[in-house]
Amino acid sequence: MPNLSRRTIIKAFGAGLTIPAIGHAENFRGGKDTVFPFGVASGDPAEDGFVVWTRLGTLPLIYGIAPDLPQKVPVYWEISEDEGMHSVVQKGQTYAAAISGYSVHVEVQGLKPGRPYWYRFRAQGTQSGIGRSRTFPISGKEVSSLRVAVASCAHWEMGWYSAYRHLANEHPDIVLFLGDYIYEHNAPPARQGLTVRSYGTSEATDLEGYRWRYGLQKTDPDLQKAHAVAPWLPIWDDHEIEDDYSGVWPSSPEESAEAFRRRRLAAWQAWYENMPVRKNVRIADGGMRIYRRIKFGDLAIIDLMDGRQYRSRQPCPVPPKYGDGRIISESCPDFHDARRTFLGAEQERWLYDGFRDHSAVWTILAQDLKVAPLRFPSSGGYNYWTDTWDGFPLARDRLTQALANYGPPNPIIFSGDYHSFFASNIRARPYDEKAPVVASEILGTSITSLGPPYEAIQKVLPENPDIRFFDSRKRGYVIADFTRQAMTAKLMSITDARNAQSEVSLTRTFTVESGRKGLINST
Repeated sequence: MPNLSRRTIIKAFGAGLTIPAIGHAENFRGGKDTVFPFGVASGDPAEDGFVVWTRLGTLPLIYGIAPDLPQKVPVYWEISEDEGMHSVVQKGQTYAAAISGYSVHVEVQGLKPGRPYWYRFRAQGTQSGIGRSRTFPISGKEVSSLRVAVASCAHWEMGWYSAYRHLANEHPDIVLFLGDYIYEHNAPPARQGLTVRSYGTSEATDLEGYRWRYGLQKTDPDLQKAHAVAPWLPIWDDHEIEDDYSGVWPSSPEESAEAFRRRRLAAWQAWYENMPVRKNVRIADGGMRIYRRIKFGDLAIIDLMDGRQYRSRQPCPVPPKYGDGRIISESCPDFHDARRTFLGAEQERWLYDGFRDHSAVWTILAQDLKVAPLRFPSSGGYNYWTDTWDGFPLARDRLTQALANYGPPNPIIFSGDYHSFFASNIRARPYDEKAPVVASEILGTSITSLGPPYEAIQKVLPENPDIRFFDSRKRGYVIADFTRQAMTAKLMSITDARNAQSEVSLTRTFTVESGRKGLINST
């Protein structure tokens, strides 16, 4: 209904008429109209700066109706050395434009390394909330500690975002978000009775649809708190575009290659508009390169990976759905094809070349899907779920051999997607007890999305001895503390995602000692 004004729509709503989906102000802190309904955020920190982000709009949000703003709005920003914004060290002006969803990305430079900063915006006579960010220590400088929060999979409909509130209360130095920030689809009919709120529209397939979902979610005060407490390092998984897609192949056979290409470009544009990332993630023709490397003093090298865009097609596709993840037999010939890739050749070279750098105490790999193998016994051998690294076993072999050959210091893999907690050791060769452990993997559960059947996976864990812990019944996040001596990962669970006031508790703690491969179960 783009021909109707916001005023007309609001009057129609008051008269009880059928109108487009509305995002109500009760999601927003204070419930008042503002030009900053989506909060503020920062990300991609460097030694001398970071990105500060906001997106302008007005409440209520109405699907298909633009906010009551000019096509181009001047936005003023400030960076301060104190929370009260009394010691402003940088300020400037930029613009938010309708063509970019009124999003703002300011790449701040020239700040002091290794310290916190605070920031805010002003536009249309209104001031935003204040966010906290930080610069990273100078590369190579001795650093004693780093606190990392890990989160993924936040389906708006399936729960409240109390996990984000508790994550913010942990005061991390950085937040690694590992994919599925939004969900492009609505909860299936079988789960409608479990939802607590609605996206209010059909599945997102175009720019307007994706923008709506980001905007609606970002009105949530707990998500805003998590963004405002620390800089984020985000990557994507599949739901930012389409469930279970793989490379240029959609999950639905009805979707043409050209239609899926347009859909990917729209989804990437919306992701960029709504994430606090640098402009250099955008490449020619609307594409995105999100894999990148950041150093935190001499304590950690952080590799952010893209496990979707460059992948080969899902293995051994079966009609009528040719591209979805599924459990299939190890006899699938694609499992034995060395040409198949998970990261793409260019990203593989970039990652493995980085393994040669031994200048940090810890090597952190932040990526979307479970690396640890998980096999299910069958009458003819074993079955595997294809939409993890299990669907690309020879590509995983290249990863584990690179870890073994180059020996990056103390590699820790953080993963998402599975809506479960997993803590696993990764061997150079899966299921070979004589093969060395080359890394440890901590897979964090979802913010809200429901997990796979607990009993079914728990039953097969004896067949998977390198998986040291599993629980799909809990929602939450991971807090990992790095020191020069050890990494300690706390698996944090909320009581109930359907309760907005849900409390949080510690489910399990795992430790990896510097210089010693393998998980130590601390609790």
